[in-house]
Amino acid sequence: MKQGYLILFSIGLLAALCICAAAQNETAEDWYKKGRDLGRNGSYEEAVFAYNRAIELEPNNATFYTAIVPNLNMLAFTTNNQSMRNESLKAIDKALEIDPKNPIAWEQKGSMLYYQTKRYNESLEAYDKAIENISSYRQDIHANQTEFLSFIWTSKSISLWQLMRYNESLEAVDKAVQIDPAGNYDAWAFKGELLAYLGRYNESLQAFEGAAATEAASSQPEIKSLPWAAEGYVLMQLGRYEEADLTYQKIIGLNLTGEGANRRLANAWRGRGNALAKLRDYNESLQAFDKAIELTAENAAYAWTGKGDALRDAGRYDESVKAYDKALELFPEHADAVIARAQKGRGDSLTKLGKRDEALAAYSAAVEASNRAISAFNNATPLDRAVSFTFDPYPLDGEFWHNRAPALHALGRESEADAAYAEANGLRKSEI
Repeated sequence: MKQGYLILFSIGLLAALCICAAAQNETAEDWYKKGRDLGRNGSYEEAVFAYNRAIELEPNNATFYTAIVPNLNMLAFTTNNQSMRNESLKAIDKALEIDPKNPIAWEQKGSMLYYQTKRYNESLEAYDKAIENISSYRQDIHANQTEFLSFIWTSKSISLWQLMRYNESLEAVDKAVQIDPAGNYDAWAFKGELLAYLGRYNESLQAFEGAAATEAASSQPEIKSLPWAAEGYVLMQLGRYEEADLTYQKIIGLNLTGEGANRRLANAWRGRGNALAKLRDYNESLQAFDKAIELTAENAAYAWTGKGDALRDAGRYDESVKAYDKALELFPEHADAVIARAQKGRGDSLTKLGKRDEALAAYSAAVEASNRAISAFNNATPLDRAVSFTFDPYPLDGEFWHNRAPALHALGRESEADAAYAEANGLRKSEI
């Protein structure tokens, strides 16, 4: 065993790899290729064994150490085995000891520092080292040099955002899309999310269109649906409801299949329901929400809330209360932002029905839930806050604060209501 990096598994694994007399004649390169093929097939445990055999035969080949890292990380993720994460870090350090200018190892170190230890400043230093040494990149089981460089700039952008260095983050992600505009879906999508969070909605729409035009999105409808869903949210924020409805219809027209298809379609139908309700086409809106509820129980609570809003706005208050009650039965405890929305809607409808005491109880529940949502949002990382603006069904945006304000007002908490209105107005005017 060399350097403590070899990991032994069961006799069954040895048999699976045919470790017999003939195998003893295989070279380090043979074991490396075997590990590469096994890793590509998702056989991570067997791949680790094969790479360790290559390392045993050639302990000073940096490529073998960088190749084993993704497989160790996948095993660590699937088994929650911290020792494999430690082995992964050791392998990266060994690769850099052998080859200090290895850009793959530097990128891997940056990712480990980011995801495992949250040491964002150090991850930036590692990514910069990877960029600095990109000319030493050897294409093998990884992407070509252009794709890899674009990927590093995207990772650097994410670290910068976590450090709240927003302008630098946008500059880095711009660099990523400039390097590989047709191939880097993640860079375009991330850029769109960040711009939306900053209120730069028109620019975010352009970024999401860039994501939808990438090779991955063009060839896979499931991927294409994601930036279009984000576009729908942004168009709703801009009050461009007809365009939002058309965007959601495009998602529905993708004929999505496979795992997660019903959830994506349900989200699109719910988006249509929200857009149509804003256009006061309540009958079609309600049909859209019913379609969303029919497609998946997973997100049905969100559709029931939208349906409650549409029924309330249509003046069908008894039905709206029932819809909100159904939503509140289905929501998980942590869904505080939308629980607040549903309770506020209940309060509005109960007020119209003359049930003042019940309405006040609903408004109080809405404020309590929105307090919890605000606390969770404030304690989240900067990146999680940004992503929530484009992927949470009901993010803490201007509409959230606009719903919070009248609930506080109904409870006689005027100064807090005024502050909520001010927050709502500030967010709605934040587009640059």
